[in-house]
Amino acid sequence: MPSAVLGIDLGTTNCVVAVVMQGRTILLANNQGQHLFPSAVTLGEGDTIWTGEEAVALGAAAPGRTAYAVKRLIGRYYNDSIVQKARNMYPYHILENSSGGGVTIQLGEKQYTPEEISSLLLKDLVSQAGERFGFEPKEAVITVPAYFNHAQREATQRAAQLANLNVLRLLNEPTAAALSLPTGDDNERVIAVYDFGGGTFDISLIRIQGSVYEVLATNGDTFLGGDDVDGLICDELSKIFEQSTGIKLRNFPLSWHRLRDAAEKAKMELSHSDRCAVYLPRLVGEESFATELSLKRLEDMTRPLIERSLKICSRTIEEAKLCLGDLDEVILVGGQTRMPLLRKMVEGFFERPAAAGVNPDTAVAEGAASEGAMLRDGKGALLLDVTPITLGINIVGNRLYPLIKRNTKIPVRKEHTFTTHRDAQTRAKMVILQGDNPVASENVRLGEVVLANLQGSERFQSRINVAFEIDSSGILHIKAIDEDTREEKEVVIRDSFEKEGKQAAGEVEEAESVAPTQDLLTPTISGPFRETELVDVLCFLHANQKTGRVEIKGTNQVGSLFMSDGEITNAEFSGLQGIEAFHNVLALSQGDYAFHEGLDASETAKIDTPFDILIGQS
Repeated sequence: MPSAVLGIDLGTTNCVVAVVMQGRTILLANNQGQHLFPSAVTLGEGDTIWTGEEAVALGAAAPGRTAYAVKRLIGRYYNDSIVQKARNMYPYHILENSSGGGVTIQLGEKQYTPEEISSLLLKDLVSQAGERFGFEPKEAVITVPAYFNHAQREATQRAAQLANLNVLRLLNEPTAAALSLPTGDDNERVIAVYDFGGGTFDISLIRIQGSVYEVLATNGDTFLGGDDVDGLICDELSKIFEQSTGIKLRNFPLSWHRLRDAAEKAKMELSHSDRCAVYLPRLVGEESFATELSLKRLEDMTRPLIERSLKICSRTIEEAKLCLGDLDEVILVGGQTRMPLLRKMVEGFFERPAAAGVNPDTAVAEGAASEGAMLRDGKGALLLDVTPITLGINIVGNRLYPLIKRNTKIPVRKEHTFTTHRDAQTRAKMVILQGDNPVASENVRLGEVVLANLQGSERFQSRINVAFEIDSSGILHIKAIDEDTREEKEVVIRDSFEKEGKQAAGEVEEAESVAPTQDLLTPTISGPFRETELVDVLCFLHANQKTGRVEIKGTNQVGSLFMSDGEITNAEFSGLQGIEAFHNVLALSQGDYAFHEGLDASETAKIDTPFDILIGQS
């Protein structure tokens, strides 16, 4: 039979595979009829690779040679706080990639990137699917958390390529879950998909009308899931063991692996009982461990995690400009949503029971398979998804200029014209950033575009057009054109850990940064400053003909600069005014500044615009 398209839920804890054949959705199952394939890889003797259940079984004896939950590491920099947290959670070694800013995973004597580990999982799933379904799978729709950033999405694409799998689309997990729902009539309905998985949390608000699925807003946390519940149980049990024996279990990887397995089983048992017993004979040497864990204690520990997810839900509803009464259904996805407390709190928050008939383990893969079938046939649902995190470039003053804001519908193209901010500037370096922090260096660096042959004319005269385009899989394409020389650079961000993308965001040399040609919102013109940065901000205010007051607070001193239509008309500093005060304000080398729109009538001009002095200072 012709090859169909696989729908793959590449999960943190488990993977699920589905396919649509002859109009029916079929789930891949192992020999025991199980649909969940553990997302684990073990390097065995003779460098044999084991995946899934076999990897989990071998991992009990070789935890340092078994990788799991790598989805939490994929597409991240080594110095990311999430990676550092994972290093303390998992028994395998997480190292810095010597050829870039990413991570590698040490299994025995070998090192693998998270993409390579994921590709090993995908290869095994594809092989099993081929045997079960009777064709050689070549194409797939793979799901990712809605809140995955660009680096994480491209790393997932790379994993599929290493597995010789053509990805027709990366599909957000909540959107996939919505696609798994039975097709209704053409009446409009708005649903909330609450996806609390093994390693990540997502919330998406989706409007469905006929075959049109429109994501209104999405948000999430890529380090919040069932693994964190397991971690809390492990911490609780290890504390009890240490109190009775004086032994720190984290110093014994094999013992910790056994404890983690016991914690996961205890969590499942407490989904339908009030207490459970934990017994681990000879956990460390001759020391055995026996205790009880109550449902109440588990709920006390996990309540803050659930509350954290509900705060994200509240923010997302507000961003979508909706209220709870606008929602027609709430869909719960992810194995952790079977937890009674979680279900109760979520239903209480949304003020309605969760929709029945949704399998929280398989809905995402089923929806991905449905999308794959529709893409193959060239018909079906129209998906209007959004980008979860703001994308932009750095501008003068270490600021982020957003070109595509979070929750913008994709595919999308946005462009803006920038300019130089220094005389005789011949290079423009535009660092591509992802994040919502107005301070550029606090966001994720995806790469850069450099135009190196500008004419070097007077500041604010050059025109550099920068266009961002996101395709249906969330992959970013950038084009920059110098309108004077017609020099053109194009970049497709495919591997953030190669070439320009080796480092975290950092700060760009001010001499090479650019300024926008339209007003920035006032809140972005404030924050910590260095002297040279303040000069650039003043030049920007001049270029945009701003009227207002720049307040500068040093350690023990305060100064102000007054501007009318971009011209500096006065300065105040410790009782001084005019040129002398102006020099003192520029001398403040650390502190904070803020720009306040408008001037009072009393703040009249005292000095001529000192821009020659200002340029000399820069």
